[in-house]
Amino acid sequence: MNLSTERGTNNFDFLRVLAALLIAFSHSYALLNRYNDEPFMLATHHRYDGSFVALGIFFAISGFLITKSVVHSSSLIQYAWKRFLRIQPLLIVVCLLSIFIIGPLFSNLNTGSYFGNVSTYTYLRNIFPATGIQFGLPGVFEHNLKENGVNGSLWTLIIEERLYIFTAIVFLLHRKFKKAYIALIVFYNLLYVWNNYVVYFSSSNLFNGQSAYYALMFLNAGLLYLSGYDFKNKSLVKHFCIAFVLLVVSLSFPALVYFQVLFIPLSVILFAYLKLPTNKAGLWGDFTYGIYIFSFPVQQMIIASTQGKILPLQLFAFTMAICVPLAILSWHLLEKNMLALKERVH
Repeated sequence: MNLSTERGTNNFDFLRVLAALLIAFSHSYALLNRYNDEPFMLATHHRYDGSFVALGIFFAISGFLITKSVVHSSSLIQYAWKRFLRIQPLLIVVCLLSIFIIGPLFSNLNTGSYFGNVSTYTYLRNIFPATGIQFGLPGVFEHNLKENGVNGSLWTLIIEERLYIFTAIVFLLHRKFKKAYIALIVFYNLLYVWNNYVVYFSSSNLFNGQSAYYALMFLNAGLLYLSGYDFKNKSLVKHFCIAFVLLVVSLSFPALVYFQVLFIPLSVILFAYLKLPTNKAGLWGDFTYGIYIFSFPVQQMIIASTQGKILPLQLFAFTMAICVPLAILSWHLLEKNMLALKERVH
């Protein structure tokens, strides 16, 4: 069964939409300098916010499904083509809207100075985040409360797309050398643990900070797919409950923080295969990417327009009122049509 025909039989769509909403919700506090008032922060004594939960969901699902996709792709070119169709078309549209609509409307520079600035055009690098991104545009959102980035959510795509490229190695390893690939990811986990909890040997983002943390979550979720576990197992509910208890324990004790990169992916993927009413969440389309990629710039525009004189819940409500219709239009007018082209390359 391929990925498209599985829609309606699992919770992947529900979890992704939930994650996109959680990120916009958390940003509604952070971008108004009300980060410490965010409900998830208050509930966890300022240890975790809604974005933490959401990104755990995103990277776990992405790691699992991307590994599945690369294993079932007939060639490296087909795999790259599918990744391009899913990420780049809407990203190109959003980058162009940011440069030519949001920029001129919200820059404190005059039109000539704005379009005469080279930084206006270097923003186009965001079309391919794997090489790094540019957050700001000349003079745009300079007086916003928290930051002047046009679309701060794009930082996750740097990690995502680099992991897409790395995971393409599966083409070389999954048939003949699958065990070697699995061993490589296990070794990466051990290096991360050694560097962070035993002997610090590197300051590289490969072994430190949120980049390494979420990369491990992605890769470990991929190992769940490669493990061959039967997700239609009659003991699935029991296994999910055990994984969730282990996750709660790892979240509760700072000394166990590493185990989050094991138990978050495990809990998310097991939950994704539970038979629940939320299995039908994606039958009308996949609006996740649209909500995710539109929310941050819309929030920044609302903050600029109100001079920050707006409450977080109001900001979230207005953002969703704008972004959900945009995401629906984006899916039906662009994303769905792009994905229909994936069989053009074999």
